[in-house]
Amino acid sequence: MKLPALKLSSKLRLSFVFIGCVSIFITGWLAYENARTALEEVTFQRLTAIREARRQQIEHYFERIRNDVVAYSNDQLIIGAARALRASFLPLARKKFDREDYAAFIAAEDAITNGQRSAVGAANGARAKLLNAHIRVMHAFDKDIVGHLEQQGYYDIFLVDARGDIVYTARREADFGSNLIHGPNRASNIATVFRAARDATDRQFARFVDFEPYEPSGDAPSSFVASPVFDADHMIAVLIVQISIDDINTMMTEGGDRRDGVLGRSGETYIVGTDYRMRNDSRFFIEEPEAYLRTLEHVGTDGGIIDGIRQYQTSVLLQEVRTEATDAALRGITDTRNVVDYRGEHVLSSFTPLDIPDLHWVMLSEIDENEAFASVHALRRQLLYSGLVILLIAIGLGVVMSLTITRPIRTLTAATEGFGRGDFDKRANVRVRDEIGDLAQTFNTMADKIRSHTGRLEEEVRERRYAEEELIRSQEQFRNLSRHLQTVREEERKGVAREIHDELGQNLTTLKLHLSLLLEDLPPSDTALREKFVTIITDIDTTIQSVKRIISSLRPGLLDDLGLVAAIEWQAEEFQRRTGIFCALHIDPPDISLDADRSTAVFRIFQETLTNVARHAAATRVTIKLLAGNRGISLHVHDDGRGISADSIRDPRSFGLLGIRERAHYWNGTVTFEGVPGRGTNVDVTIPFDHDGAA
Repeated sequence: MKLPALKLSSKLRLSFVFIGCVSIFITGWLAYENARTALEEVTFQRLTAIREARRQQIEHYFERIRNDVVAYSNDQLIIGAARALRASFLPLARKKFDREDYAAFIAAEDAITNGQRSAVGAANGARAKLLNAHIRVMHAFDKDIVGHLEQQGYYDIFLVDARGDIVYTARREADFGSNLIHGPNRASNIATVFRAARDATDRQFARFVDFEPYEPSGDAPSSFVASPVFDADHMIAVLIVQISIDDINTMMTEGGDRRDGVLGRSGETYIVGTDYRMRNDSRFFIEEPEAYLRTLEHVGTDGGIIDGIRQYQTSVLLQEVRTEATDAALRGITDTRNVVDYRGEHVLSSFTPLDIPDLHWVMLSEIDENEAFASVHALRRQLLYSGLVILLIAIGLGVVMSLTITRPIRTLTAATEGFGRGDFDKRANVRVRDEIGDLAQTFNTMADKIRSHTGRLEEEVRERRYAEEELIRSQEQFRNLSRHLQTVREEERKGVAREIHDELGQNLTTLKLHLSLLLEDLPPSDTALREKFVTIITDIDTTIQSVKRIISSLRPGLLDDLGLVAAIEWQAEEFQRRTGIFCALHIDPPDISLDADRSTAVFRIFQETLTNVARHAAATRVTIKLLAGNRGISLHVHDDGRGISADSIRDPRSFGLLGIRERAHYWNGTVTFEGVPGRGTNVDVTIPFDHDGAA
């Protein structure tokens, strides 16, 4: 769509508005981007500082647990407890401790705790006595073990004998008495960590296992750390500590509500495992559970996961965090990036892998972009308001300046229009002393010069047109001369070849015949003279062959007698015999019929092409295709030599290539040369049938 023409006054006003808008936009955009970049950098630094503090805290926490478990497993109290509990539980293990025994155990412990001497009724007999005995052994160590559990903040402490029987548990949950090798918890993570510690030979060994739902603890997420207990040089039991998720939550969430903390309203730091699941509760679930669950529904989280979070009141091992940041961190990358988090929110994320033995976890510290850039968004609104005010001022200035500038311009325009209509005496009468006045003076000077130069310019144009016509005629004359010379040269070659054949060839043949007759008349005894005659006859045969070769070079008789196809075949065979370069020839159709002049042109082009191959290509094979179509004849020659360069193709001293071009041009044909270094040269010639070639 064509835009309507605007007057200068309108353009000036629009220019002021445009300049104002551009200035406002560039200034505002630079201010906004600089502020955003600076704020983003500061926010990433703050997130990284928080992340590093939490990382050190978590890594120190697990290091402290490891050291404590190793030290406690080597404590004489634990060694004695393992020895005593193992001995008191062995009779129960032989009787296959089961669920009924666990119920009886709980009842017995309650009774003993209430001061009764008999823990289980008499109906239970010897089994009751064994339970009572083991309970009293457990009580003997409860004070120290439970005290240590509360001091360190563990969820539970287990002693498991080498057979896999849990002989002691501080919390007395349903896993007491079960066997970790053959029992119901044999596939759980506590069984995994038990087997690793049981097979260890180092007293300082400790093994962590990642969080998994643990059925005896109500399917709560549970992690364990285990260390072997040695009595002298014999491993008698395994000390296992069940780690509480509450301690990790406290470290990662600042004890709960963090709306007034260092991460603001939307910041959080959390841990993710290799299964892309959280290893601590989401800050948003802790603060507003229902709003958090509604957000998960909005982003399309699986309903089963949402029900699990609602049922177990935790996002640990349930909330999936499969983001760009977690992918990078799990690959061992420490970085900061803008990503979309598990809630579908754009956040600034600072992430790093955690260095915790046996656990491949990563830590992320994130905050919503909306909160991080809140001050920048406020700045953007202020810039918009300021820009509107500046724009109004620019519009006013544009109106005033346009009126001042356009008045003398209109005067200059009128003079220019008159001059353009042919009134070369028209001049601009502008009195202002500024650039427009200078322009008017320049116009007047230009008008004077134009009037004087116009006549000379017209004369130069006439002379140049004449020179161009002369050049075209000269080029055409040179081409006609070239065509005439080629024709004359071909006729001369044909005449010389014919005279050599008719005169010299016949004389040599006659001379050979006479010498042969004289040789027959010589007496057989005159051996020396007979040998001289034989030598002379041999020399004559050689001379005859040379004459034939000269005749063929000047004008092969096959071209005049049998046509182009036979001449091409002969030339290819002769070239192969003379140079040793293999020639693969393909002619289609095999009976191509072409007039004598075109046949001569194609043959000479073919000869020159083979000459160039022999001189410059260093080839071992030449492929030749002679094809006739509906519109013309095509010659394609390809060699496998070094390949002609572009400079050689354009070289004005490449007379062979120039000759090929001129021969094809005469017949309104086309020639292309293409060389590939190390792969050979292609020559393609096409000559049409519909040009008479008259000079």
